[in-house]
Amino acid sequence: EMSHNQADDEDQKGYTWEAGYADGLNIREVLEEDEGGSVEKAIGRLLADARRKQRATEKPARVRLGIMRHVYVVVDCSRFMASNIIPPSKLRMVLSALDVFFDKFFEQNPIAQVGVILCKDRKAERYVSLTGNIRQLKEAMAVVQEVQCAGDFSLQNALQLALTNLQDLPGHVSREVIVIAAAFSTVDHGSIFTTAEALKAGKVRVSVIGVGAEVYVYKRIAKMTSGRYEVAVDPEHARLLLSAHTAPPPTNKSLECNAVRVGFPSHEEIRITSFCLCHPDSGPISSRGFVCVQCGSRHCSLPVECKVCKLTLVAAPQLARAFRHLLPLHPFQAHEDEGRMEKDGEEDAEECMGCSCPLESASYVCTECKSSFCFDCDVLLHESLNICPGCAS
Repeated sequence: EMSHNQADDEDQKGYTWEAGYADGLNIREVLEEDEGGSVEKAIGRLLADARRKQRATEKPARVRLGIMRHVYVVVDCSRFMASNIIPPSKLRMVLSALDVFFDKFFEQNPIAQVGVILCKDRKAERYVSLTGNIRQLKEAMAVVQEVQCAGDFSLQNALQLALTNLQDLPGHVSREVIVIAAAFSTVDHGSIFTTAEALKAGKVRVSVIGVGAEVYVYKRIAKMTSGRYEVAVDPEHARLLLSAHTAPPPTNKSLECNAVRVGFPSHEEIRITSFCLCHPDSGPISSRGFVCVQCGSRHCSLPVECKVCKLTLVAAPQLARAFRHLLPLHPFQAHEDEGRMEKDGEEDAEECMGCSCPLESASYVCTECKSSFCFDCDVLLHESLNICPGCAS
């Protein structure tokens, strides 16, 4: 009887290698179930920790940053992206996250350009060319549907197409590729690591965001090109991971450092009959526009590179916003005070420097002026305003 019970115990434990694998993952410590058997609270904790870590990371100051960014977003449109494991589908989740990402990206990188590459049936297609027009990007992505998802994913073909479009750019610009992949494998016609070496030689940084499980080849490609690799666990986490790519990355010392000619056209009403380079087929969308200061070509929006004379056209406020990354706001120090909750009803209750609301047990203190802020104001200052009101006053 004793030996029979021991055999049952051994069956429940499983193989030795399984125990080692589970211990290495620490699944029980990371995903703790609540009374109803759900892990949503554990995932919520993971997201809160990731957001807190992102804000607390000391951003590099007084370093060379690639603020003239040219980024291609590669979207996996294989059969794996049509999966409804994350309702309504993984594709809907990705498109929703990209919609938010485009807003934040161009808010922080007004002189950058973004393009989109779709990959399905082992073929890559340049869906949107590099552009600084956020409306063009959003309108193009709004018509992508699940029915278009088919076949297998080829990371190599997508990266080769991105490299072809990025390699002829001037040496002073930052070249980046952000891959959003749901496939658990990549079906390629050759060695993808040869393509990775070409990307590295071309100074192209590749980052991958997975919406499935961790895939070794994605992680290896990101590491070879000095990019990042992360896996999203839910829609909120996907938006958080994409938002991490809004800040420009530090540039390589070998990157060329040249003076760039820039034009500052004014927004004016154009009375003479002319066609717009942005909409050559449909005609100008408004009677107002921007006229290139060098060749006189008409454009609807800024920033843009003039297709006639290749002059970069921007507005002065856009250029000023682009340089704010060179002097980032330092992270505030988290401060816990359990006794503060008892003072909320008293007159001497400490208030947030930003919104004047009473502070809860947790606050965030500026290391320079010692002003205290609530969680919401801390997020607003670091993710949008990029300035401490206490230090400014």
